[in-house]
Amino acid sequence: MARVDPAVLEMPADAAAGTMPYFTHIDTWLRAEIGGLSDEQLDFDDQSPDREWMWWSIRRQISHIAWVSLIFSKRRCGSLLWPHGDIPEPIVWSEHHQGRNNKHGLRLDPALFWDVPDMADKLDLGLSWMRHVVASHPIETFREMVESRHSTLFWDDAITVLPRGAWHDPDDARLIVNTLECAIWMLFYEMASHIRTIGRLKEIQGLPTAIELTRFGYLRLPHYWGETEAPAPSITKL
Repeated sequence: MARVDPAVLEMPADAAAGTMPYFTHIDTWLRAEIGGLSDEQLDFDDQSPDREWMWWSIRRQISHIAWVSLIFSKRRCGSLLWPHGDIPEPIVWSEHHQGRNNKHGLRLDPALFWDVPDMADKLDLGLSWMRHVVASHPIETFREMVESRHSTLFWDDAITVLPRGAWHDPDDARLIVNTLECAIWMLFYEMASHIRTIGRLKEIQGLPTAIELTRFGYLRLPHYWGETEAPAPSITKL
């Protein structure tokens, strides 16, 4: 089983390091974990009220990772990727937006993207966009691009693993301010947390995992590592 060194997977506490996530890890880990799975194994879930972490099957976890790779790239990095506004449309953006009324439930349209190769193709595209962003711009650019958004219980939990880049607005406690540097690391952590969940879904089916993820980013929090059956903090606006 391949083990990953957490030292290279964390947002560095020293701002001078200027390190950004290595998104190729996500593709490598995911393909290792899902290789050879049957449809039955991909679609295994448990809708019990007290097992929220199992509500999304492995297939749905893959779809969500692919979805977020595209949505984040467009929403937070669009001006860097397509400064002339020539945004490609690999999916129908208006049907896949981020928000409570997301048409497909924070995943790719299952009528179009159900088979793993089709979802992996969209993930490859999103990851290629993120690799291009982090390789093509200095760290100062990411630190200058700041966004305010409504706080949630999730944000209050997530910022505890971030050394910098996200803070409560001193003039409005309902708002969280975050830099693009911080947000890119959060994207990496989110994807890794879903890969961890895929591993847990395999284990509960009696299947061996391929990757031994160590505790970094969100995985240092009990809800994402699997130390509790309690649901993760809500993303509902405070």
